[in-house]
Amino acid sequence: MLKKFVLFIILVLFTSGCDYSPIHSIKTNNTEIKIISMSGDKEINNYLSKELEKKSKASSEKIEIIINTNFSKRILAKDTKSFATDYELQVIGNFELKKDDKSKSIKITEKFRYKNLNDNYEQKNYEKMIKLNLARIIISKLNLRINNFQ
Repeated sequence: MLKKFVLFIILVLFTSGCDYSPIHSIKTNNTEIKIISMSGDKEINNYLSKELEKKSKASSEKIEIIINTNFSKRILAKDTKSFATDYELQVIGNFELKKDDKSKSIKITEKFRYKNLNDNYEQKNYEKMIKLNLARIIISKLNLRINNFQ
């Protein structure tokens, strides 16, 4: 019992002394992000613009972004009656970052495969949630790229 207590105390002392932070944590930007234009899928673009506005802060450093997104739904497999059983949703985001005289093009692609649901209402809601999740993944990758853009 005494060994466990001493081990616990040592463990607490060592872990409280270090400053742990995840490597890929998304830090807040110290730059102002301005969206110049958006084209492509309206639903994804609205989500991307809302998230970028949240990350943006008023600053002397300004990054201008041109957003172009593309959403596609593809049938992967059919059953014997030619009904679709497997689908793939794909979101492609093309971003043009501009800061002062520097410019950088970024392309982020995300895919998701799923089985067909029998209920059309549930199918549409499921696809909407997948679309939102793919946009979240894209925005997190874009934030990392924006933070690294010098």
